[in-house]
Amino acid sequence: MRVAYFPNQCAQNSAPVMQALLSGLRKHGHQPCENIWDADAAIIWSVLWLGRMAENHAVWQHYREHDRPVIIVDVGALYRGETWKIALNSVTADGYYGHQEDLDWNRPRKLCISQAMNLSRNPRIVIAAQHARSLQVAELDSMESWIIDQVTTLREHTDRPITVRPHPRSRLNTDKLRKVSNQIVLEQPQRISNSYDSYNLAFDCHAMINYNSGPGIQAALAGTRPIVHQSSLAYPVSIPLQQLEEPYRVDRDQWLVEICHTEYTLAEIEKGTWITRLKL
Repeated sequence: MRVAYFPNQCAQNSAPVMQALLSGLRKHGHQPCENIWDADAAIIWSVLWLGRMAENHAVWQHYREHDRPVIIVDVGALYRGETWKIALNSVTADGYYGHQEDLDWNRPRKLCISQAMNLSRNPRIVIAAQHARSLQVAELDSMESWIIDQVTTLREHTDRPITVRPHPRSRLNTDKLRKVSNQIVLEQPQRISNSYDSYNLAFDCHAMINYNSGPGIQAALAGTRPIVHQSSLAYPVSIPLQQLEEPYRVDRDQWLVEICHTEYTLAEIEKGTWITRLKL
């Protein structure tokens, strides 16, 4: 199988991961081809159509229109910068990961991933926004409209304090949020020193509302009630907003094993473990 890749359309920290991907492909008998449009499949870096990755939108559209798979590589939610998400066609639950079959039940232990139970009594609810230019939120009118909808619905069920956290690299239009500005607190993410692009995110809150990105997954792992869209990989362990005040007692054991099969270490990427799981 010939697999197209586009080295100039990747994030600046992608070089070692892309090298490992190409090595894994070659080990499994596939042929990586640079900057071509007639391959059997394509690899792109994330579904954020911005900056160096803006042209990936055209690649994704072209290969999907021709019914050819697009391998998407993205920063992982398990260990940011250490594990990497790899899926076919989408990095939400709409994509294919092969994570619900032939499971290694010891994988969470191998990755040193475990689930916790949040014992914090902090009453606040956090709404974690996403990047407005991502394919993951393409069906939304705007991130601001989605936030307003969440706040409005929350106020029908609770008077708990609400914190809105913008995506670190996607500013919110505060004028558009004026309708709910007196009901929320905006929390600006703080970059973690000595990291490439990691930001602080605490889960000492009553619930985490997220559309379909990393914070929903991380909240579930931390034992904080996740309230997410059905396109989120955290949806199987999320709660409906109507159960906001009930104890979070969702059985996450199988989900934990499954979510650990959506991301890979650099060594596993080079070995081609993901190729076998995605059945390429």
